[in-house]
Amino acid sequence: MAQILPSIFGADIMHLQDEIDFLEREQTKLLHVDLMDGNFVSNIAFGPNQIAEMKQHSKMLFDVHMMVDHPLDHLDDVIATGAEMISVHYESTPHVHSMLQKIRKAGRKAGVVINPGTPEAVLEYLIDEIDYILIMTINPGQPGQTFIRKSLEKIRNTKKMIGDRKIQIEVDGGVDREIAMECDAAGAELIVVGGALFSGNKEEQYKALKDAVK
Repeated sequence: MAQILPSIFGADIMHLQDEIDFLEREQTKLLHVDLMDGNFVSNIAFGPNQIAEMKQHSKMLFDVHMMVDHPLDHLDDVIATGAEMISVHYESTPHVHSMLQKIRKAGRKAGVVINPGTPEAVLEYLIDEIDYILIMTINPGQPGQTFIRKSLEKIRNTKKMIGDRKIQIEVDGGVDREIAMECDAAGAELIVVGGALFSGNKEEQYKALKDAVK
């Protein structure tokens, strides 16, 4: 059964504590948090200090998605936030292997993110250092894009590559209720949702999303 991961980037920034409280009431176990530097992607959001502050006021586990240039320069600060899961873009560093090792050494789950244009084959020699793989289903950093249908094939191929290893597949970008069902069927276990959850009636949207992947 797949799990819906709310993305706090899609929440109402003017009522962030209310949004976190809503997710807590809904018994959300895992929160997706984007860290963006304005360089690797055009947006800027949720630096380590803000993530640490949110973490102190929440019982949820945090999944931090690092969308930054030179991620190694920021990793110690991200680890210090207390986040339980930390993922780094394959495209952002030539030293992704050492970053994965450092994340795991800190006792956190280590993830690799691949952009839509990056083939899943690049993970072959990293696979035994990975706890989860985040497949971007839109180009990162800009909300409101349309889900890239080719991503479903990438999910299925990645699932075959994983085999019987205990590695989870996460997807992020352009996901609504119907797409969540398709991603679940293709083999994704962690499904990030932002706009489709926080726009409109949150309670109804969240229930529909969770029902879609039961």
